Amino acid sequence: ADRANNRVEVYSLDLEYKRTLPDFRMPCCFYQHEGQLYVPELGARVSILDADDKILARLGDGQGIKTEEIQKHPDKFATPHALTVASNGDLYVIEWVSYGRPRKFKPTPA
Repeated sequence: ADRANNRVEVYSLDLEYKRTLPDFRMPCCFYQHEGQLYVPELGARVSILDADDKILARLGDGQGIKTEEIQKHPDKFATPHALTVASNGDLYVIEWVSYGRPRKFKPTPA
């Protein structure tokens, strides 16, 4: 993840540059699960991409909230920093705030 430039750069295992994925808001890392790429973004959202790099979903409004207002807005992201996906599909997102903020999301059928 290239946080400073709001993008994800893709390289081969031999460190050969492949492509750039633009339009992120301070991406932190990425996690691959069942052919999908999950990208937590400090810019108050999580992006989910398919195997062809197309955006399937974006969780969060990208506007965020101030850390001191987290308790007032439990439904909004502040700063998603890391995530993982459980074998049952549950998404766990950790936000970067002074005490950490774990969030759990259950998948819903389309």
